[in-house]
This record gives sequence, structure tokens and C-alpha cells, in this order.
Amino acid sequence: MSVLPEADLATIQFCETHLPVWAIAPATIGLTAGMVSSLQTQTKAARDAYNVAQAARLASKGATTTFHNNTTIMRGTVADMVRLVKAFAENSANPGSVYAAAQIPEPAAPSTPPVPGTPEMVTVGLNPSGSITLYWKATDAAPSSGCTFEVSRRLGTSGTYQIVGVGTSMKAGKFQFTDLTLPFGTQVASYIIVGKRSNPPQTGMPSEAVNVQFGVGMGGGMTITGADGASLKMAA
Repeated sequence: MSVLPEADLATIQFCETHLPVWAIAPATIGLTAGMVSSLQTQTKAARDAYNVAQAARLASKGATTTFHNNTTIMRGTVADMVRLVKAFAENSANPGSVYAAAQIPEPAAPSTPPVPGTPEMVTVGLNPSGSITLYWKATDAAPSSGCTFEVSRRLGTSGTYQIVGVGTSMKAGKFQFTDLTLPFGTQVASYIIVGKRSNPPQTGMPSEAVNVQFGVGMGGGMTITGADGASLKMAA
């Protein structure tokens, strides 16, 4: 087991503790007065160097704190000035020249969001109240991007489609719309869904027409077909 500690400061403290004892009668413990005197000089030099190092660390810490505080103040001031330059540039006849004179990069034009995705995988569910709910999926159609889905309906097998509402987002890429205005006794209703965005104005590709025929087969119910007459999936 080592008598001396590993740490530098602990070694200084060891010497400072033992030197007064060893200096009383060095010969009785196998030392000389010269050895003790030399160690006293070295210990004092080590302690002085430690104190200088500690003072330097504290000074560095204080200087670093001052540096960060001053930089924070400076950053706030220059940020305000940059905002003023930008506001001045945007209200000027030639914003580019103002940005160039200030050597500040001109803001990039906002990117155009993608066209709303085409509604796909449309399913229909019959509700106990007699209303129906349409479900579909679409990409590039986040509500946060300003995208909405208009649902248009046609009653019967001919005529024009009329907008009856807007779909609501269930979760990412999934939407639904419940038709609460379906007239009683309707035999056939056809739906088309199309994504739109107002800023910038964009209209996506519409879904295929979804035809819902009521009172078909034994016990009533409904059948769902696409524009080509193929049967579509009923919502669970």
C-alpha cells in the first residue's frame, strides 16, 4: 500500500502535515536537516504554484462568464438591427440592393408545397342513423400545409356534382367525411373527392367516382362501386 496519495494537492497536504514533525529531530527518523529543508522549499513552491493555478482558473471562469454575457447582449442588439434592415428592405422599391448594401443574404423565396395527393383507397361505411361515412387516404395532404379535401355528391345517375362538405383528418394521410344531408329515400348517390390548397391555389387530381346504391339485395343495405362499375370495399 502506497504511503503517498496519488493526487497532487493531496501530496502537498501530506508534506505540509509531516514536515513540522520531521523537522523536530530528522536524525531520529533517518533524515537530515538538509533533506527536510529542501523538501520544505519544494513544498512551498508547489503550494504557491497551486494557488496561482487556482487563481487563474477562477479568473478564467469569471472571464468566460463575462464573455458569454457580453456576447448575449451583442447578439440581441445585432438581431434587432438585422430585423430593421430586413423590414426596411421589404418596404423599399429595390429590396435586393438594400440586402447587398448591408451584406445580408436576401431571404429565399418560399418553396411551393406539393400538389395535394389524389384520394385513394376510398371506403364507405353505413351508420345506424342512415348516414354514410367515406374514408380515404392521400399523400402530400397535411392539414398544416393548408390542404383540404372537398367532397362533391351527385344524387341519381345523372346531373351535376354539388359540394356537400370538407373531409376531416383522422391521422397522417387518412381522412373521413360523414354525409349528414343525404335525402331520405335516395337510391343512388355518387361521390368525388378532390384535394385543394388556397395558398398558393392548387387543385389535386380528383378521386374516382364512388357510387353508393341503397336498398339493394335481400334485407336492404347498400352496394358500392367505382366509376368502372367494379365493387369497392365497404368500411369495417
